[in-house]
Amino acid sequence: MKYWHTGILTPDIDETVSFLCAASGTPREKWVIFEKDFPESVMKTGDGGKLRIAFGRVGGVVIELLQPLDDISYHAKTLKARGPGFHHIAYVCEDNLDETVSALLSEGGRIVWEARIGEERPCYVEAAGGNAVFELINLCPFTPEE
Repeated sequence: MKYWHTGILTPDIDETVSFLCAASGTPREKWVIFEKDFPESVMKTGDGGKLRIAFGRVGGVVIELLQPLDDISYHAKTLKARGPGFHHIAYVCEDNLDETVSALLSEGGRIVWEARIGEERPCYVEAAGGNAVFELINLCPFTPEE
């Protein structure tokens, strides 16, 4: 298991990127911003939807910003319920995704969102009590430049 990024929910990626650039001195052109669709056909658990996603590095740490572009997805519902801010820590589990998910489930965790997108298998596991969410994925589809 290897750290990949810290995920933050935001209602406005452009404002959040501008804030992080001003705070850290990171040039805006170092951020990669794109949209990704999670249709119901790729969802194993939870609601799909469309996201605007930004990846960048702040102080050497990879940050993923998530802006829901709908009102019904898991991410939109979470943003509405909890507000903007920290959402998850992501780890790449290249050789042991199923074992890692099973270990968290055995500790009282529950899968709250899981998709199958080609070879990618992102899975959010919420810790018992709902106080932490871990994204576990079998491969690292994207990492921003330093």
